[in-house]
Amino acid sequence: MIEELAERIWSNPKFHNDTSNLRNLVFSDMFGFYSAAGEDAERNLMLSRLTSSALTLACSERSELRKRSYEIATGISEYASETHPGSVYALLLALGRLGNFPAMEFAKRRYDVSEFALPQRTIAENSARRQRNSVTLGAQDLSLTDFQFGLWNKLSSQRTIGISAPTSAGKSFVLQSYARKQFEEEQISYASILVPSRALITQVSEDVSSWLTSSGLDVELITTPIPPEGKLPAKAVFVVTQERMQLLLSAHPNLSPELLVVDEAQNLGDGPRGVLLSAVIEESLRRFDKCQLVFAGPNLSAPEKLAHGFAREAVPVSTDEPSVAQNIFFLDTGNTDQYSAKVSFWNDGQPIELGTVGCDQPLQDHKSKLVNLGLRLGGKGQSLFYAYGPSECEEIAFGLSDVEGRVPTAAQEELSKFVKEAVHPDFQLASFVLQGVGYHYGRLPSLVRKAIEDAFSEGTLNYLVTTSTLLQGVNLPARNLFLHNPRKGDDPISSVDFWNLAGRAGRLGKEFSGNIFLIDYGSWEADPLSGSSDREVEPTLLSHLASQADGLIEYIRDRDRVPDPRVQDEYENTFVKLVQDQMKGRLGDTLSRAGLDEGNQTRIELQASIAQALDAVDLDEKTISSAPTVSIYRQQSLLDRLEKSLKSKGPDYVIPKHPRDPNAYHSYIAVLQRCHQEILKLPKKDKSAKYFTQLIRRWMRGDPLPMIIDANLKFNQDHGIKSNTATVIRKTLTEIENDVRFKYVRLFSCYNAVLEFALRKHGYEDSVKSIPAIPLYLEMGASSVSMMSFIGLGLSRFTSTKLQRIARRVDMSQEEARLWVRRQNVDALDIPSASAKEIRQLFQAA
Repeated sequence: MIEELAERIWSNPKFHNDTSNLRNLVFSDMFGFYSAAGEDAERNLMLSRLTSSALTLACSERSELRKRSYEIATGISEYASETHPGSVYALLLALGRLGNFPAMEFAKRRYDVSEFALPQRTIAENSARRQRNSVTLGAQDLSLTDFQFGLWNKLSSQRTIGISAPTSAGKSFVLQSYARKQFEEEQISYASILVPSRALITQVSEDVSSWLTSSGLDVELITTPIPPEGKLPAKAVFVVTQERMQLLLSAHPNLSPELLVVDEAQNLGDGPRGVLLSAVIEESLRRFDKCQLVFAGPNLSAPEKLAHGFAREAVPVSTDEPSVAQNIFFLDTGNTDQYSAKVSFWNDGQPIELGTVGCDQPLQDHKSKLVNLGLRLGGKGQSLFYAYGPSECEEIAFGLSDVEGRVPTAAQEELSKFVKEAVHPDFQLASFVLQGVGYHYGRLPSLVRKAIEDAFSEGTLNYLVTTSTLLQGVNLPARNLFLHNPRKGDDPISSVDFWNLAGRAGRLGKEFSGNIFLIDYGSWEADPLSGSSDREVEPTLLSHLASQADGLIEYIRDRDRVPDPRVQDEYENTFVKLVQDQMKGRLGDTLSRAGLDEGNQTRIELQASIAQALDAVDLDEKTISSAPTVSIYRQQSLLDRLEKSLKSKGPDYVIPKHPRDPNAYHSYIAVLQRCHQEILKLPKKDKSAKYFTQLIRRWMRGDPLPMIIDANLKFNQDHGIKSNTATVIRKTLTEIENDVRFKYVRLFSCYNAVLEFALRKHGYEDSVKSIPAIPLYLEMGASSVSMMSFIGLGLSRFTSTKLQRIARRVDMSQEEARLWVRRQNVDALDIPSASAKEIRQLFQAA
């Protein structure tokens, strides 16, 4: 009955006309435009009709109708809460019927009302609805949205789950709450949450740390690799990238997660890294076949299909209902007046003009349009700006901060002081934050990123310029989002990525809606509004085997291929994984899961190519598995070179020195030259080994970032390289993120694995123990035991450096480091406030 009534409302043209008029009223009021939406009496009738309609549509099962109910109820309350107080109570009732209890709690706080002022029957209705959507966690009852409650029930079945939901739907909260309940009921000992970036490690681990400490669970939080000689804790949550998980699995054969959450699961299709992610998932499931596997991502099409490549059947849990609404506006500057822009809103696929806004500066180019329109329209609530890369981030941030009359707050001054100490005194970000402006990209040091995120969330920063980190799951919601012809890499932004970005507009618990401003949309290189928000994800491993097999076979047969030193070969990880599968007797299973059955010609050619490749190398399975991102041909090339050196000069010549060894510099130059020439196939005339040797040595020794940047400035000066400080800072941050912590971790992982094989092969078994854990030191930016223990607790490198400087001991285990930190009076330590805050958040139960 109610569904039939809702459909009748939806099919009535007058209803859609009323909705359009409401939008016109709300948006005209927002921008200060006059709206000709009828006389008061007529307007009141319209609002009354829409209120009744919203309450009916809220009971519908159709997502489209429910979303419209939310939009109408929140729009009326925001527009008419003072003149029509009853609209607020209608909003509470609509949100209750929608099952959106987090939004209801925000409405009660915002309007200072209680649902108990509603009629008794309505109170009972909301109470029953809330009770139906509640779950118990510890001593706390949690009220969930319909989507969250459905997800909770599906998770409780302990089956494989595929989740698709907008960024603001609250799926991460449910997943972590479920993990907590599993630990509390002693159902699991290990849970792994795989994330695509270090920025997400920081974000997710903070949430995990919060519930671990508040619940009192004796469960460790692990965010970094643990070396083979290190002991795994009895119970742990691992929040790691696929690279770190691979190192953990390789070092600890007994590590078997019982719950494996793949966050941002669309990254299974992310080229070579996607292949490594598939391999890590597959190995985890092989070790414990009852492991509960969960895929989660935004707007995934048929998320359950992701499980097929792992011989699993998954239960789909999907929603396209965001927890906040998004308003899309067009800002068109193609007028005769270059100081103004026409404002329109997107109304059911059509632009409806609202009026014109003026700026105090001309709107001439990409930067000036983003900056000046952002300043003009982003004053109410916090605003995000999408930039192509770090350099443009800084340029736009400069423009937003170039405003007279702003007086820095104490919080802004404290943040500026911290940024100078953490990065460099001349880092531009330090001056921008004094004006309430920040920028955010993946290459910033983790604690700086976190400080910027917190400052934006807390209102210390009003404007934030960011790159595609927003597309990688980093949670930075804002009231306003400004876009001008956005790109991802070299290509115009896709519809999927556009809608992912749009999901950042609107902050759950702080607003009912968010605003997306599209500047000169008609001149964009793409038309993302016309495309679907759903993302079809095909894991890279499967696409290589199914649709790109010819290219893969050609790659496998080309032993003399010279790789591009700037990026990893597309097929390299797949090649090595297939070799591993062949050596473990699992190649047939892998090919079958990709749809290549017995007798298939492609399958026959792949098997033959892998067999021929193995005949060409003298490596064992352990070595190849320890270097899963380097072609076995290049591993063999490195082995040949190491064997020659071993025979002529002995093991000391080829074993890298510890970063603090006086001879480390010359040792690393030799190692880098071997890796450059045998793995990257760089010419002998390449001289980059000297530059990167001094960089990685300082990084592994734990030198502060300002010292490293100054060393790079001096290196350029000594070698006659012209550069300004801003460029060197940006370049250094890029090199640490892309080269030191990715490329050289990859190269040294291969070097150590092949070196160990060579030493054992030639009778130098005792020398194996003297190989330092260079990949781990590079990943963590530390090589002292205590500093690595601090980082292993979840603290940033910056804070760990400060604590290492204070602490007497340099050999503390992770447990000893934890006890040491808990003993300290954090407020009395001589450390920046950002570090003190980080420690308090990590140890808040202490």
